[in-house]
Amino acid sequence: MLQMIDRIFKPDACFQDLLQIDFAAYASLGFKLVLLDIDNTLARHGAHQGDDFAREAVRRIFESGMDCRIISNAATSRTRQYATSLSLSFTAMANKPSPKALLEACRRSGIPAGQAIMVGDQLLTDIAAARRAGCLAILVRPRYEYEAWNVRLKRLLEKTILRRYIAR
Repeated sequence: MLQMIDRIFKPDACFQDLLQIDFAAYASLGFKLVLLDIDNTLARHGAHQGDDFAREAVRRIFESGMDCRIISNAATSRTRQYATSLSLSFTAMANKPSPKALLEACRRSGIPAGQAIMVGDQLLTDIAAARRAGCLAILVRPRYEYEAWNVRLKRLLEKTILRRYIAR
């Protein structure tokens, strides 16, 4: 049972936020694509426009030589508006933890999933989708305390799972 939990939910790396990630180091290891969640990874939940933090993160990714796309469970209209504000391609209504949207984004980019990185703030959606797709899974802390009620419920389970990795 614990091996199954590790296989699905254990992140490959954890960082405080996107700006703490050395994207150039990952590029030097052969990674070519970064898939980014929006809510509480790049932006406040419900945001429609990228802020300075998001623009800087995206700049660093491109500067490293990697491509970047948004993968969000949010509605298409909001995801499109947000992605357009950062000049990024996107997949909305991704249905994470299903790996399908991640695999499709890799296919559209012409990059194998094993050379892609998924960065997100939730174990149960972002990390699980990355692990199931065969992408490197990077967990960041949520940018903001405010979260939708359904996310707050998921966080209770995530805390239990995270204790397993923090204790190691």
